[in-house]
Amino acid sequence: MDCAALPILDCHQHFYDARRLHYPVFATRSEGFEALVGDYGALPRIYLPEDYARDTSALNVVGTVWAEFISTDPVDEARWAQKLANATGRPDGIIALVDFSSPDLPATLEAYASAQRIRCVRQHLGWHPKNPLLRYAPRPDLMSDPAWRHGLASLRGRGLICELEMFAPQLPELASLASAFPDIQFVLPVMGWPLDLTSDGQAAWKREMTAVGACPNVAVKIFGLECIFGIHWTVAQVRSWILETIEVFGPDRCMFASHMPISKLACSFEKLYRAYFDVIAKFTVAEQRRLLHDTAAAIYKLS
Repeated sequence: MDCAALPILDCHQHFYDARRLHYPVFATRSEGFEALVGDYGALPRIYLPEDYARDTSALNVVGTVWAEFISTDPVDEARWAQKLANATGRPDGIIALVDFSSPDLPATLEAYASAQRIRCVRQHLGWHPKNPLLRYAPRPDLMSDPAWRHGLASLRGRGLICELEMFAPQLPELASLASAFPDIQFVLPVMGWPLDLTSDGQAAWKREMTAVGACPNVAVKIFGLECIFGIHWTVAQVRSWILETIEVFGPDRCMFASHMPISKLACSFEKLYRAYFDVIAKFTVAEQRRLLHDTAAAIYKLS
């Protein structure tokens, strides 16, 4: 069966509107964002469901999960996404921004409780060991900080999952955290964001991913190839990384996403998903369906 016939739940994409909300990456040139994706001048300042529908029309996209785009007002941004969903039907799920160490956390979570499509909250914890431009957290050790963990514990009973964006050297901290909070569902984006793409680096990344994968409450999202491998990535380059991610976590805890429209800096949505289809071509139809749709639907409670 051709993978292209299967339903796709794109579990990480962005809608935004710089006319309505303030995004620092558009207000001034962001060296940190540029360090990830290169020159992002071609990125549109407005990207809405109708734009996404046009870009994805060649494939069978049946739903999306929207991720915040680091605006200056995360609560207003999430409310805007909910209004967008009310008006257009998309996104189906919402990932909103939090800071688990902020004194405003309780008020933020209460505000999010009023948006019925919020399924998940996330925090940017990426801390590059060498490049200061790639440090998105206030400090590198938040996951082990008692006050930060106390904030994380406030998710209990709220029905929200927790997505933590980090680089591969931070994976051991995630394994410890997930073990300490077995009742919270975690999602790890960007395949654990490997930094060292050498064979030794890949072996170390796989060992660390295996330790994380031993925690049954962690799922992983496969996307952001342009951030890991650059905008000229190839299927041959990414194949083993994707397959090893699925080997460690299994199709029940792996899900594909697009990262639209950022991924368009590298290639079209169709080319990206054709690459995914190529990599998983030898999986059973049931496994392909889980990777492309069912796992994300289960994790984000959209089924």
